[in-house]
Amino acid sequence: MEPLDTTAMVQTPERVRFRYRVSGPGRRFGAWVVDLLIRLVALAFCTVAVMLFTATTYGAFGSSGMGVLMLVMFFLEWFYGAFFETVWNGRTPGKFVFGLRVVRVNGSPGQFPDYVMRNLVKGVDFLPALPILGTPFWVPTFGISLVAMIFDPKLRRIGDWVAGTVVVIEERSKVLAEVEFNTPVTDEERENLPVRVRMSREEVQVVESFLRRKKQLSGPRAMELAAIFAPTLMEREGVEGTDPVRVLELSYARTLGKDR
Repeated sequence: MEPLDTTAMVQTPERVRFRYRVSGPGRRFGAWVVDLLIRLVALAFCTVAVMLFTATTYGAFGSSGMGVLMLVMFFLEWFYGAFFETVWNGRTPGKFVFGLRVVRVNGSPGQFPDYVMRNLVKGVDFLPALPILGTPFWVPTFGISLVAMIFDPKLRRIGDWVAGTVVVIEERSKVLAEVEFNTPVTDEERENLPVRVRMSREEVQVVESFLRRKKQLSGPRAMELAAIFAPTLMEREGVEGTDPVRVLELSYARTLGKDR
């Protein structure tokens, strides 16, 4: 059995790396409960609507009404997750509440086929199931899912194994103050900057994180870290400068229009 690794490495096409915490069964169960309650409310609403419609149209709730409800139950059970994870970029309402998101194992965003696959296989993850006495309903115990997560370093259930996905925790930080530069952008620097500096969202986040932390760093350490990415911006975007920290500040300012 491999040691558990509760972080997932995400590497963007620009070779910028991030780490996300992998979600364990506790949060995922809470998200599942929220989604279950939403499905039950939706099913109850549909049941009332179908009963009213059939009673008005046919005078009774017959086999046609039951057929419609069976279809509703089928789609709620098997496509609720895939639908929301597709339109909400890997999140269902339950995952949103608990700060979770589904991504591919390599950290890239999931696609519709990935979400469909992981949701179709969840029937296996729910086993073994215990029937509720006197009713046609059963309660999942998630035994297979828990065993699979124990033996997987990324805490994946069977559906995630098959789909090549992993559930990560999105850290929700408080609103941060404006990024402060060493000195405001001067007129001369503004004139020498390219008309447009293109940085991806991930690159902007990395640079912004560095600019927020640089006060806590020694001068040499800040220069050392800035020198990792500043040459790329100088060569790729044409940003001029001899101080790598200033290059990052100017690139960040021009990208976000904060150089005015």
